[in-house]
Amino acid sequence: TLYGSVVQGGWSFTSTNFTSPGPVIVVEQGDTVNLTLVSNDGYTHRFFVSYTNDTSPIGSDPQSMDFSSSTIYSFSATNTVGTYEYRCYYHPSLLWGYFEVVPTGSIPEFEPLMMTLLSMVGIGIVAFASRRRRRI
Repeated sequence: TLYGSVVQGGWSFTSTNFTSPGPVIVVEQGDTVNLTLVSNDGYTHRFFVSYTNDTSPIGSDPQSMDFSSSTIYSFSATNTVGTYEYRCYYHPSLLWGYFEVVPTGSIPEFEPLMMTLLSMVGIGIVAFASRRRRRI
């Protein structure tokens, strides 16, 4: 979730602590990016990523529809590793931040971490059960 506010002065991952530049969004090459975009001030905003670091979108730069409450926006990140800028189409000098595209495999995936955790829990249960059996 990315909150935008002209009144509070930038972007934020929460409904407080707005900054300009906003928080860094880090994705892997070609990732599908799913954002819930929220206008925290009721003003109309339009999120975009500029792959040329311009203050307005050009060509195939990803850009959302206008939103003055909240909207869900999905797009595919570029395959070109680099640091780009994201902005609000209507407030580009105030609502902006960095969009970083890193090589595939750079960001640990949730599923392998979850599998490791579940394996550790399973080993603990087996150890506890076998310890209890010995006492009986």
